[in-house]
Amino acid sequence: MPSSFRCIVAIPTRALFQGEIYYAEVPGSEGSYGVMAGHEMLVSTNRPGILTLWLDPEGKQKKYFVTYGGFAQCFGDQLSVLARMGRNGDDIDVEDTRKKLAKINQTIDELERSNKETDAAVLETSRVRKEWYELQLHAVGADRQ
Repeated sequence: MPSSFRCIVAIPTRALFQGEIYYAEVPGSEGSYGVMAGHEMLVSTNRPGILTLWLDPEGKQKKYFVTYGGFAQCFGDQLSVLARMGRNGDDIDVEDTRKKLAKINQTIDELERSNKETDAAVLETSRVRKEWYELQLHAVGADRQ
């Protein structure tokens, strides 16, 4: 029977998950990779994507997290996933996320039309936020409707 190991998934404001898992599929910047107990020491950058945690050896109980960027570290008997933004897949409110996406699209349109150099940072932050909302909708299959 496979061994469990400790895992923490966190964003800058809080931990999203802390507990024992049997397997993790991490969205690494060079492609997704799996982690099991006894994994080689590793530090990697992550791409926006879906982090999957197996809570039982057979993978029948899983938790999904939508994560945006950040890093992962395997050290000792622990996996730490530190994301720039993240959300438990079960907590995504599709309608609320669609509203936020529509609002950010409107903001982006206005900023692109204004063409002010002083708005460049706000425009870039808005584009990142747009990508974040689109990723959440994609993760729950709501981008296909």
